[in-house]
Amino acid sequence: MLLQAYSCSPRTVQLPAEWWRRLLRAPARPHRRPPAATPHLFTGMPPRKRGKLDGAASPDPGGDRISALPDDALHHVLSFLPAEDAVRTCLLARRWRHLWKSATGLRILFDHGNEPPSMEKFRQFVIHLLLLRKRDSSLHTCELRLRDSSIHRRRHWLGDDELGLNLWIRHIVDCEVRILRLEIQDLYFIFDLPLVSQHLTTLALVGVALIDNLCNFSNCPNLEHLEFAESTFSGVLEISSKSLKYLSFSNYSYFDMGSHSHTLICTPSLVSLRLDMHFCSLPVLDSMPSLKEAFLRDPIEGCDCDLDCYTCNDDDVLVGYNKCTLLQGLSKAENLTLMSDYNWAYFCRDLECCPTFNNLRTLLLNEWWCAHPDFYGLNCILKHSPVLEKLTLDLFTKGPQHKVEMIGRYNQMERSATISKDLKEIRVKCEVVNKKVYKVLKFLGTFGIHFLFK
Repeated sequence: MLLQAYSCSPRTVQLPAEWWRRLLRAPARPHRRPPAATPHLFTGMPPRKRGKLDGAASPDPGGDRISALPDDALHHVLSFLPAEDAVRTCLLARRWRHLWKSATGLRILFDHGNEPPSMEKFRQFVIHLLLLRKRDSSLHTCELRLRDSSIHRRRHWLGDDELGLNLWIRHIVDCEVRILRLEIQDLYFIFDLPLVSQHLTTLALVGVALIDNLCNFSNCPNLEHLEFAESTFSGVLEISSKSLKYLSFSNYSYFDMGSHSHTLICTPSLVSLRLDMHFCSLPVLDSMPSLKEAFLRDPIEGCDCDLDCYTCNDDDVLVGYNKCTLLQGLSKAENLTLMSDYNWAYFCRDLECCPTFNNLRTLLLNEWWCAHPDFYGLNCILKHSPVLEKLTLDLFTKGPQHKVEMIGRYNQMERSATISKDLKEIRVKCEVVNKKVYKVLKFLGTFGIHFLFK
């Protein structure tokens, strides 16, 4: 039944013409009885039999060396194929008939091929695929990608099959998968099954809507990598995990402010954080004592942090954070990138109670930190970074490229005591040295920093 939608009958498979010519030219071999085992001429022992790899076929002198590989190697090879292609390999030979059932990876892709099948046909294929797969075989990686390029079905093209899709995910997790990627481009699909797994180490959620009770990953004690992209967090009060080390938000993730509170990120073991390209309010960062590197960009849309903003000015919402929602959680970082492209008010509010970055060695800022007439943002963060070694300012450059790079050096006679004595490398990147860039260079000159063109 599994092959009815994605393969042809084995009887319709035709051998290439070259194979038939070889068979016709090959002379008939007479039947010979195998010689009896005779003792070895010198040791008196019977000849030693050659060993054979488990599950491996005898190598064919004509050329099929792939089938001669052991089963574990073939299972690994099949894990790189889309699921329907992996299933089709059962037609190759008798040995391949059941290999796909124990592949170490599953790639279930709805948008695979030029003409993807109908949703009903695809649904039946996935159901049989999961049922026929051997339950005792380990599943290392699984990718479930469901996308539809049809514009008129983009928002709710999955229909009413949300329960079935959630059951697929539950079944995959029960197979002890370690790396799981879910890409579901349906804005109305709600991922409403809490994850419980002792084996899951990496999780990527793309185009998924999440609710509050799904962002507590305490039932996944070995989860270390977590990625969100194009996802929606509706009424999520907290994203928490004690084991998480790498966390990323990218590609316009959306934080719903309707819950009258910011989303708290509580990940005490986090080593790397990326919060980039998202909508609405920034989350509140809890203490991250193990943090090594972080990249933050302010939201594209959101509040203006004025007197009418209940999420930013209500003491009950920000209790315990002294209204320092971002920088306090980043105060232990060693490498830090802070980009403000849309809403400087978020960082400006945090600077009023700016923490001390006692471990910060490398800092990258963009032009918004130099936009204030008295360079308030740049001046404040430099004074609160006592061990800073490298400072990079990316000023007024569109995109990742720049045309001009200047390197700053200290004048020991003019060294300022208000900034780090370990600061040895200062780089300013820009497209052209205009009046705005010149003002920044002049301000840095007050600390005894002078520049050379590279």
